[in-house]
Amino acid sequence: MILISNGGENAHRAASPGGGMAIGTVDGVFLLESKSAQNWFLRGRALEGIFVSGLTQLEDGALFAATHGCGVARSEDGGQSWKFVNNGITQFDAWAIRSGRLHGEEVLIAGTMPAALFISRDRGESWTELTALRDVPDAHRWFFPPPPHQGHVKEIVIQGNLLYVGIEVGALLVSEDGGKSFRALPVDPEPAEVDIHRIAVHPDRPGRIIVSNGLVGMMESHDNGASWQRNAFASELDYPEPMVAHPDQPDLIFVGGAVGWPPHWYRLGRARGRIARSTDGGRNWTTLLGGLPNGQRAMWGGLTLEAWADGYALYAADTDGQVFSSRDGGESWCMIAEVAPVSKGDFYRGLAKGRPRIANVDDMMFFDAAKERMGKVEV
Repeated sequence: MILISNGGENAHRAASPGGGMAIGTVDGVFLLESKSAQNWFLRGRALEGIFVSGLTQLEDGALFAATHGCGVARSEDGGQSWKFVNNGITQFDAWAIRSGRLHGEEVLIAGTMPAALFISRDRGESWTELTALRDVPDAHRWFFPPPPHQGHVKEIVIQGNLLYVGIEVGALLVSEDGGKSFRALPVDPEPAEVDIHRIAVHPDRPGRIIVSNGLVGMMESHDNGASWQRNAFASELDYPEPMVAHPDQPDLIFVGGAVGWPPHWYRLGRARGRIARSTDGGRNWTTLLGGLPNGQRAMWGGLTLEAWADGYALYAADTDGQVFSSRDGGESWCMIAEVAPVSKGDFYRGLAKGRPRIANVDDMMFFDAAKERMGKVEV
């Protein structure tokens, strides 16, 4: 099943394109079915009234949803019905969820605000906190610009025996022992500059780590995170958020970004969200506008890639709930559905047309380096 969400699984292989789709939105899960590449219809809805932040799937087909405020839910019937499975979870504002084989064992891992990590080895029946996450030396410096300014787990990646965790804002962490211990990779000496949104690693590119850093842009390491470089992003794009790499072509990467940062968007009333493509592992970027709005109000909330033997499809969803599809590498797009907003946190509220001032959206906190960088952007 194709999964679209802000904080969940976003790349998978399929025997053939299309079929079923589940979209995690601010108003539950939307279930779609396809009759052709451009012909999708709504099959059903679930978890209505609940903000679904992430979706992932086990090898047996069971679906899991991370939610803001309600913890984690499981579906055994393709998303039609759900049961909350929070035994052992103590923080219920979940921002990220991921499944995979860690040291050969299939696990589920969920991340929350305040920053905490929970693991399940029994299909979500029970969870255990990986408390070592909170023992990282600089954990007390993690923060988030909007109130209540608490850092959270934004990204989880399982790659063989390695577990990567992105903290927004403050750290890129790696564990080599299944979460018993974590160490921070030296992305930047200042934790306030380490704003990890998405992480891309691939077994065919050993040692390479690519991150979308919301405050700095695109960054990469070629020595397992020991040293880092900042890469130029697509022209005019400052803020990279959703990112997906082709599972069989590790240098083919797509990123959804915006002009400026959230304070600029809210002042202007538009994020001017765009999607960019790199075919060389993030060194060079091309902005993709064929069929996508240019200068739009919305920001991209979810970006998913479905790959099959002789092709692949991209799916992009924004904070207005528009869902687009491309089967030619992003050269052309068509809108396939309109659902509830797909959003990182409160972006959909901040970008709502004609909205009033919202204290916990507008009152953002940044440190000096970020303030200086943002001051150079003209709205």
